[in-house]
Amino acid sequence: MAGLAIICGMLVTTSLMSLIIALYWEKNLMISACFLLCFGLVEVAYFSACMLQFHKGAWYLVVLLVVSMTVMLSWHYGTVKKYEFDLQNKVSTEWLIDVSPGLGISRVAGIGFIYTDIVAGIPAFFSHFITNLPAFHQVLIMVSFKSMPVPHVPESERYLIGRIGPKDYKIYRCIVRYGYCDNNIRDTGDFEEKIIGAIGEFISIEQISDIESMVSAEEKMMIVGNSSDGNALVPLMNDETCNEISITNEAQISPAVIEESDHTLLASSSSCNKRKKVRFMLPPASSSPKMGESVRKELLELIDARESGSAYFLGQSHLVVRDGSNYLKRFLIMVFRFFEKNGREPPVALKIPHAALVEVGMICTI
Repeated sequence: MAGLAIICGMLVTTSLMSLIIALYWEKNLMISACFLLCFGLVEVAYFSACMLQFHKGAWYLVVLLVVSMTVMLSWHYGTVKKYEFDLQNKVSTEWLIDVSPGLGISRVAGIGFIYTDIVAGIPAFFSHFITNLPAFHQVLIMVSFKSMPVPHVPESERYLIGRIGPKDYKIYRCIVRYGYCDNNIRDTGDFEEKIIGAIGEFISIEQISDIESMVSAEEKMMIVGNSSDGNALVPLMNDETCNEISITNEAQISPAVIEESDHTLLASSSSCNKRKKVRFMLPPASSSPKMGESVRKELLELIDARESGSAYFLGQSHLVVRDGSNYLKRFLIMVFRFFEKNGREPPVALKIPHAALVEVGMICTI
């Protein structure tokens, strides 16, 4: 059994190496074929010899191979089908703009974070949500995570920010890029603050920058880093007691700024455990003279929505096989649904509070 495992590993290595020679190194196909034949024939001979001992224990390794390949193939097939369903059933930005007056959609205070895999258009589960419950938050942020083929993505290039629809709708898209060595970027406690800070930077430089179309022709995206320089939003770290927070904020902020955004700076609750870890304020007008009134107004609305609370929308798609499908397709989807239900980490692993989590279920017929 050990010999069969070793020779199978050697066969896979030889096959992949021949592909690297032809595709990555861009060598002549004849060189790749000669490499495959030279080493492959020897390994095939060893493989045939090992198969003679199949009934003496090598069958167990073949069974493990079949089981593991079935699990991986089922998971890949189900994931691809769910993504294709999202792409085919997404709605355009124009749909949201046109349907809003007809449905009588209401805007409620707060920020709605919509987690989706697609990077253009409105996800199907959110259109399903607002069709049945015509209301969404004062500020909407579509959040997507995209892996990059690099070890690390620097903080200055991590966020792609764009605007969806007219400015009055206050709908933004945030694509969070990460490398294969950047672990748990969505599980950090300040993840929400970083996104809000990046959107604040986007709002402040949108009018003076030439935004490129990085996702689609309808949506313009901009690379935005962390707002550590405080050009758009100034983060304020809360202390341990509510009284100390109020005194500190009043002492450090000028009267003009307090008068402009007092509802976002002063403590309004005696319960400290309900307060946000980080609060935001606008920089004084003297330190940002180029910031227009419209920009300051939009930033203030973002701060006000942040203070009102956040909700997190997650799509929960359930794959259903169409009648008349073959048995292989039914089997793959059955295995995928089993492992999706019993083997995936729950959504609250994103450090999303249970009370703020909204899961929208949809039936995906494939």
